[in-house]
Amino acid sequence: MPRTVFPRVLAGITAVIAVTVVVPLTACAQSSLPGGGSSGGSSTDSLGSLAPDRPLPPGPAVAVDTVADGFTIPWDVVRDPAGVIVTGERGSGTLHAIREDGRRSTVAADFGTLATGGESGLMGLALAHDFATSREVYTCHSSADAGDNRVTAWHAADDWSRLESPRVLVKGIPLADGGRHSGCRILAHSDGTLYIGTGDAFTGPAPQDLTSLSGKILHITRTGTPADGTIGDSPVLTFGHRNVQGLAQRPGSDQIIAAEHGPDVDDEVNLVIPGRNYGWNPNSGGTYNQNVPMTDTRAFPDAVQSSWRSGAPTLAPGGIAFLDDPAWGDWDGALAVTMLKTSQVVLMKLSPDGTSVTETAAILRGEHGRLRSITPEPGGSLLVTTSNGDGNDEVLRISPAVG
Repeated sequence: MPRTVFPRVLAGITAVIAVTVVVPLTACAQSSLPGGGSSGGSSTDSLGSLAPDRPLPPGPAVAVDTVADGFTIPWDVVRDPAGVIVTGERGSGTLHAIREDGRRSTVAADFGTLATGGESGLMGLALAHDFATSREVYTCHSSADAGDNRVTAWHAADDWSRLESPRVLVKGIPLADGGRHSGCRILAHSDGTLYIGTGDAFTGPAPQDLTSLSGKILHITRTGTPADGTIGDSPVLTFGHRNVQGLAQRPGSDQIIAAEHGPDVDDEVNLVIPGRNYGWNPNSGGTYNQNVPMTDTRAFPDAVQSSWRSGAPTLAPGGIAFLDDPAWGDWDGALAVTMLKTSQVVLMKLSPDGTSVTETAAILRGEHGRLRSITPEPGGSLLVTTSNGDGNDEVLRISPAVG
């Protein structure tokens, strides 16, 4: 497979590619949000800039291998203990298994009629923590038959020829008419439970409505019942979110970190605190008005302030994963966030309590187009999917460069 090594000067080389979508990160610390609100959250004054003339400092040198190509919007990617990589295309619902020798095959799965408008389709994909013995797989897809987004548990055939014995764990996650803001990331936690990030379905009242599953982070057992920390007898763990597309467990910690899309300002990275409100409220008399703060601490003084925010304009974070290997050097333990609009991976060093970001850097800036999903592998490498469309997408393996 093709392999490229990018040196530490990478982040400055291709900065011109992002010229139309990036501004200084520091802008968010001084400016007011649309609607006159202030987002709250930690200041980013000392963390550098994403502007093309002042890019974030380069992160560690990386090597890039193309694992497989020819896909169209591979929304998520996983790797099983035997080394088989599985990814699914959002629009077609087609699942692909990629062996270590490069052989590829299609994984059969009956999703019914897939709703594929806007941001909907086949989205989150995760393997159970005990996959080696259980063969349990989780997917989130948009069902045209049921008119909702739903999370399903499956049993994977030993040869990855098919997913079978489906069990719907969560149904009724609202699906917008145009498929906007569907979420839908799945985190299979080491304790066997599942965390699920959902979008607000472009619906005004939903994020603050505890009877709706939109604009939430859900927490369920592997049988679909509410897990610890949820509100009442619902699966809702946190609320007041706009569109959660990144979830990760911090290694050696109980911390869960989430990333979500802002409107035209303030994408966020957040520490997930059970039962708390994250302050997104686009409700204007029942209609959707996103000219409001991403974290409205005026309307909700107790809203959780973000650990990091992008400022204006948004960068469109996709998946997130933690670097977890000494080969990453000083960046071992950092959070890696794929960015769609700025075509890069932003590395963030979190404070020990997860409530702020102390240092940032960029890798892969402008080299592979829009980056969607990121999944850690044994040995410290990362699987990253691109999101360029029209059969131009790849699954990449990103590793710390040697020497």
